Amino acid sequence: MKDRAFAHVVIFLAAVLVAGTLACSSESEPEETEPTPTSLPALTGSDLMQLTDDTKPATSSQDSAASRKGSLVIGNLVDTSGPHAKFGESYSRAAELAARHITEAGGTPVTIVHRDTGTEAAKGIAAARELIETEGVAAIVGARDGDVTIAVAESVTVPGEILLISPSTTSMALTALEDKDFVFRTVVSNTGQGTVLATVATGEDHETAGILHINDAYGQGLADQFTEVFEILGGKVVGRVGHDEGQESYSSELAQAIAEDPDVFVAISYPEQAEAYLSELVEIGYTGKLLLADAAKSSEMVEAVGGDALEGTLGTNFAPRENRSLKAFNTAYWNAFSEVPSAPFLAQTYDTVVLIALAAAKAGTIDDSKAIRNALREVATGPGTEVTGEPEGIKEALKLISDGKDIDYEGVTGSMEFNENGDVNGTIEIWKIEGGEIVSTGRFEFPYVPAKSKGGGAIAW
Repeated sequence: MKDRAFAHVVIFLAAVLVAGTLACSSESEPEETEPTPTSLPALTGSDLMQLTDDTKPATSSQDSAASRKGSLVIGNLVDTSGPHAKFGESYSRAAELAARHITEAGGTPVTIVHRDTGTEAAKGIAAARELIETEGVAAIVGARDGDVTIAVAESVTVPGEILLISPSTTSMALTALEDKDFVFRTVVSNTGQGTVLATVATGEDHETAGILHINDAYGQGLADQFTEVFEILGGKVVGRVGHDEGQESYSSELAQAIAEDPDVFVAISYPEQAEAYLSELVEIGYTGKLLLADAAKSSEMVEAVGGDALEGTLGTNFAPRENRSLKAFNTAYWNAFSEVPSAPFLAQTYDTVVLIALAAAKAGTIDDSKAIRNALREVATGPGTEVTGEPEGIKEALKLISDGKDIDYEGVTGSMEFNENGDVNGTIEIWKIEGGEIVSTGRFEFPYVPAKSKGGGAIAW
C-alpha cells in the first residue's frame, strides 16, 4: 500500500507540473472550428451500411459474399438500439472511413460488418457469435460498453481465439481479464481518469466527496479508483451510491450521496442519467461543487440542466492528443458525412480498424485472427518507421510492410503502444462549463506503463 500511495503521490506531483492544468484558460488551447468540406468523395450507398433492427441486419453475408472474396472482414459491435443508440451510426461511419482509406491506399480491401448490441450483454454475445460463425470476421471492433465488451470476450472471442479491440471500454476490469492476449483497447483505462478526477478534486481544495455512479463495470471501477486516490491524497469519500439505468427518479440515491454535505459531488454516469439527477439536484437547491466524469460530458445535458446552474463545473474526458492526423481525420469525416465528429471515441474507432488492417498486412493473412493478433504490437509499438493515420501515412505503412520493413503506427489519437495487458497510454482532458459552453482547460499525458498486472499487485505508473 505504501508503494501504491507513493506512486499516486508521484503522479499527483507530476500532474501539478503539466501545463498548469487547472490554471489554464480555454484561450490557451487551440481554438476548435468546424471542419470545412474539401473535395474528398463522400461515402454513400454501399460505402456506408446503415444499421437497422434485428429483423433487417445492416449487412447480409448472403448478399455480399461475392464482393467480400479476398477482403479482410472486420466485425463492428455498436449500439443502434438501447440507451446509447444515438452514437451508433457515428461509430459505424468512423469504421467505414478507415476501411475506405485503407482500400484507397492500396491495401487489401476491408469490409466492415456492423451488428447491434443494444448495450446488452446477451445481445452482444449473440451478435459476436454471428459475426464469427456466420460472417467469418477475422477480428472484432467493440463493444462500446464495458459490461458488453467483457461478456463478449469471456463468452465468445477469448474461447474462440478471435482478436477483440475496444475503442471505448475504459473499465479497469478489462486490464485484469484472463484473455490469452486476445483483448486490447485503444483508449486509456479508468486507472488514469480516476487518478485525474481525484487530483482535480484535491487541486480545488475539496476535502470530502460524495459519489453517485452507474452500477456497471465502468461506474464501479471509476468510483473505486477515484476513492482510492482521493483518500491517498488526503480526502475522504463521505457518501457513495450506485444507481441503475432508466430510473424515474434518483432522489433517494442523491439524498444518500450528499447526506454528509460533501465539498464536491462526483457524477459518474451517462448523459441521460446525469441530466436527470443533476436536474433534481438543482431543484432541491444543492449549491455544492460538481465534478463530472467523461460519460456525463454532453452539451445537450448542459442545455437541459441549465448552463447557469452548472457554471464552473469541472470534468474529465478521454481526449485524443492534438496533432495533424486528428485534424485530417476530423476534416475527412466531415467531408464524408457532413457531420461534425463530436461523438466520443470516433477517432479511436478509426485507429482500431487501421491497426487491424496493418497487422493483417504484416501477418500476410486476411483470416487468421491469431496471426493478426501476433502482428498487432509489431505495427503499433515498433521499433520501426513512424507512420501516421492519415491516408498518406497508411499508404506509406503498407509500402514499408510490403518491403519487409518495420513500422510504428502513430495514430489519429496518438501513440498506440500496447503494454502486456493490451492497454495503451493516452491523454485525459480537463474541461469546464463556462457561459453554458463546455471548454477545455488542460490535459494530462499518461506515459506507456502497465496500469495493473493481471497477476495482481500494486498499480504502477
